[in-house]
Amino acid sequence: MEQPLPAPPTVAIPPHALGLFGGRFDPVHRAHVAMARAAADQLGLEEVRWLVTGQPVHKVASASADHRLAMTRLALEALQDPRMVLDDREVVAARQGKESASFVTVASFQAEYPGRPLVWILGEDQLASFTQWRQWQWLAQSLSLAVCRRPGATGTSAEQALIAAGAKLYPIVLPPDAVSSTDIRQRVHDGRPLGERVSPAVARYIHDHQIYLHLLGGPP
Repeated sequence: MEQPLPAPPTVAIPPHALGLFGGRFDPVHRAHVAMARAAADQLGLEEVRWLVTGQPVHKVASASADHRLAMTRLALEALQDPRMVLDDREVVAARQGKESASFVTVASFQAEYPGRPLVWILGEDQLASFTQWRQWQWLAQSLSLAVCRRPGATGTSAEQALIAAGAKLYPIVLPPDAVSSTDIRQRVHDGRPLGERVSPAVARYIHDHQIYLHLLGGPP
């Protein structure tokens, strides 16, 4: 029998904060959706921008940026949550040969929405590697971090470094889900069913475009 999740802590998020949810989405799956919606629900975010990485900095993507953008668009259309908005600026930047690192993206939002608080939504794995991101100290001071945690998770050395650098961290409580992009890519490669791991529209897109038949890239 599953144990109920603890109630999320009360946090003082600035009004009209804009959520930013970046990733390769290779492919987008139900855990991504759960993270974005939990952050919006628990922090009261009016809008979450889904930022599909154009040129991944830390890991190689298996599907092209255009395919990953198209799959994410289909997933959000199926979701029909008006708070969830696709943002293609990193893919467009990559097409133009421009840099699409996270700090460049955040700077573009600051220029577009001056004075509006920004909240970056990320998982524990991303948090653990955050201090390896380019300009991470500047990022820590320029936006808040909504960290999606598994029940019982503890802090990391990266989290301590971020707090020391002035970062504001908001914990987001999520039920455990073992789904990953790596597993989905392997299932496609092996010819195994995807079940409810991705939306039906994303599953059809993967099949129709024969994505992930030849594997590249790493986890998730």
